[in-house]
Amino acid sequence: MLVPDRSELFVQMVTQYQQRVHLFISSLVPNRTDAEEILQETNLVLWRKFEEFRPGSDFRAWAFQVAFNKVKAFRERHGRDKLHFGAEVTDRLAAIAASTPDSIPAELEALDVCKMQLSQQDRDLIERRYQPGATAASVAAEVGRSVAAVYKAVVRIRRTLYECIQRAIRREEWK
Repeated sequence: MLVPDRSELFVQMVTQYQQRVHLFISSLVPNRTDAEEILQETNLVLWRKFEEFRPGSDFRAWAFQVAFNKVKAFRERHGRDKLHFGAEVTDRLAAIAASTPDSIPAELEALDVCKMQLSQQDRDLIERRYQPGATAASVAAEVGRSVAAVYKAVVRIRRTLYECIQRAIRREEWK
């Protein structure tokens, strides 16, 4: 059997754990764009420091630690201009996410795919509604709609996401 070179091994490991690392970061950073930026920074550090990684050790744990450090650095840089969880909440979420089984629940994978199928307007509305501290009233004021209209739209979007996730899971069961 051929032993892959270090760059090939890196690609294999990152590919295997990329989605898990992305979900881990997303669980700590509510804004999707920020999470993607942090993921890219994490990937750069993983690549630059891959020589320090010992094959056979836990790549997932190492990648999560690098990602967690990048989340903390991001918060220090953007502390005042972004809404985000406090340090204690972030630490607790990170510990929970890092201790979860290696497999990602199918529902989370499906949710990510289903969110991308929403219209930009619906995706924006649901992301605004679930920002820390957001209320239906605050979102209504931001988007220029009534509170009742926001409630109705959020219920519709959640139903759409739920149905999409259920369809995706049923498709996976038949594979």
